[in-house]
Amino acid sequence: MLTLYDHPRSGNCYKVRLFLSLIGLPCRREFIDVLARKNQTEAFERISAWRQVPAIEDDGLALWDSHAILLYLAQKHAPHWLVPLPHSGQMHAWISVSTNEIANSLQPLRLTRVVSHAEAAHHLGVSEALLDLAGLQRRTDRVLELMEKRLAGNDWLAGAPSVADIDCYGYLALAEEAGIDMAAYPALSAWRRRIERLPGYIPPGHAA
Repeated sequence: MLTLYDHPRSGNCYKVRLFLSLIGLPCRREFIDVLARKNQTEAFERISAWRQVPAIEDDGLALWDSHAILLYLAQKHAPHWLVPLPHSGQMHAWISVSTNEIANSLQPLRLTRVVSHAEAAHHLGVSEALLDLAGLQRRTDRVLELMEKRLAGNDWLAGAPSVADIDCYGYLALAEEAGIDMAAYPALSAWRRRIERLPGYIPPGHAA
């Protein structure tokens, strides 16, 4: 059985748990206490080269990075989540948005709300004095505005439900924890509801 190295408060871990549930693939979850630095060990580095969660072990393969894990799981177990041409480029572009724009805006903004500023600064690799909350808020607003425009005329980011939607949804599902009023983004909110109606959906923090 696939093993998922997991932390329940991580949006990146959540997107992997969600996708596993959507495709009906069982897993064994192993809790890694990131806040207690339990990921910062040589033993865990053999599983996750950058000592990050999520990571998985599957049939002797160790793989880290939520985006890579989602693509691997789709390729192996659920290829219908990989949209074909002409939309496959859009799918990868929106995965890149999750990797870059969301990871550098909404994701760290939420972190500053759910842990202390000192702890957030440590995880972001900056001093607390350099924690730019106003800049994080501006970048988050920009990302949400652009996603709102995309979804105002499209049900899904890449023409059909795809790995890109789940990848971006991981932290959009937690937007309220970052202090975001989602009522200001009706198209994004409707997209979240479409994902929440998918068979196998589980909410953040679900124990299964």
